[in-house]
Amino acid sequence: MISARALASLSLVFFAGSAYAADTPHLTIGAAEYLGTRNMDGTVDAFLGVPFAAPPIGELRWRAAQPYIAAVGQHQAVSFAPACYQGDHITRWYQGVVAGFGGDPNSVIAPDVSEDCLYLNVWRPSSMGESAPLPIIVYVHGGSNRGGWSWEPNYLGENLARHQAIVITVAYRLGPFGFMAHPQLEESNFGLTDLVMALNWIKQYSGRLGGDPTNITLVGESSGASNISHLIAMPSAAGLFNRVIHQSAGWALQESVSRDDALTLGSALGEATGSASIAALRKLPVLAIDTAAQKVYAEAGFDPHLDAGLASSPLEAVINNRANPVDLLIGSNADEWKMYLEPDESSSEWLAQNVEGSRINAVTGTLEGLDEASKLDRLITSVNYTCPSLRLAGETANTGARTWVYYFSRRRVGEQAAEMGAYHGAELPYVFDTHDAWLPTNSDDRALTQSMMHYWVNFARHGDPNGENLVDWPAFSSEYDRNTLRLDSQIEAIVHPYASLCEALFDR
Repeated sequence: MISARALASLSLVFFAGSAYAADTPHLTIGAAEYLGTRNMDGTVDAFLGVPFAAPPIGELRWRAAQPYIAAVGQHQAVSFAPACYQGDHITRWYQGVVAGFGGDPNSVIAPDVSEDCLYLNVWRPSSMGESAPLPIIVYVHGGSNRGGWSWEPNYLGENLARHQAIVITVAYRLGPFGFMAHPQLEESNFGLTDLVMALNWIKQYSGRLGGDPTNITLVGESSGASNISHLIAMPSAAGLFNRVIHQSAGWALQESVSRDDALTLGSALGEATGSASIAALRKLPVLAIDTAAQKVYAEAGFDPHLDAGLASSPLEAVINNRANPVDLLIGSNADEWKMYLEPDESSSEWLAQNVEGSRINAVTGTLEGLDEASKLDRLITSVNYTCPSLRLAGETANTGARTWVYYFSRRRVGEQAAEMGAYHGAELPYVFDTHDAWLPTNSDDRALTQSMMHYWVNFARHGDPNGENLVDWPAFSSEYDRNTLRLDSQIEAIVHPYASLCEALFDR
């Protein structure tokens, strides 16, 4: 059976007697020439499914990403590559969000998956004129490092590229294939080495893309942002990017998983599969490994861990002046944890289990007037997202780097939307202007979208999100100076609403 990727490749039409049609965009990488597509209004070119590393299969499974050598000649770049091998984690997440807004969860279709997945997608203005070279925005998808893919509907880069930027989305190995440690391996954060390889490729070929190799901004949400923060601490990523936009992450900033803990899980995976050696594991079918990993890593997850290539947590690296220097734009959403709350959860029980007794009165004092669900949501959102993000912002500002903090609180209109709140991932359709059909979207949402796109691209271009016809965004100078931009139907500079809670939780 012919694949969807092959069918899409066959759809490109050539003019007789020429290498490609006059309006077919092309990209030369070494001896290879990639033929892409142009959008309907002729403003944006796209190159989809371009390989940046060798397929990590067979003997390359659980090795650092290796260079890809393309065959001489023309290659189609008009369809997305399979997602990195994964289960249905993100598909089910999207189905839950769609259902929460009253849409049809069956409209969410799982992607094809494969171990051969190290590809990237490029969107760039068809005409760059005098503005070239352009800033390069590289987006790293989320998904708990269990799932996700570079071409999810909310990450498509066409509309963002219209703002005179090169937009690239990248894939990286996930789950046990990207983040398993093994005693026979010194390095084990293979998902991070994939990102380093992608950044090397982007920097090397930035001129061919029309981009500026000295102006590369990494953008990520959730685990994508967490992975980016670990790249800040990785020596192998030094010099590969200049700025970071860190959306809705933070739980892994302060204390990275130890190598011993990671090795314990890796050994357990070996026992569960009956293959203790890395050589034996490399011979196993991909499904057998992933099935066993779902049980072994069910509670632990797949955060990056310390190894030969990652010596410290991101915060420790910044505090001790060992981090790769970057400008930082960082923030989180008002209701990150709301969709994950269970009906029988109690804020008092959570406080008793997670907060020192001497702090509880101060903490509860910041929650007055909230209902039970809102209290619990704010507590967990603050601990996992807001407070560590403010800490990273403060420590980054202390290094002299330009630092900016946002608070996204836009709740869509309608009763069902109110129940979802400003949920985890709610800001993404605004960043990329990719509002799904099932999302209630009005003129306020459209206006916020345009402002956010301008802020994000301005930051990528200048290291400062401010610009003409935008509400002034004050720089963040220390952890508790509280200079924050609220992103909502009304955009305004505010004291961060959760700052006092963070002070009560983590008095430093």
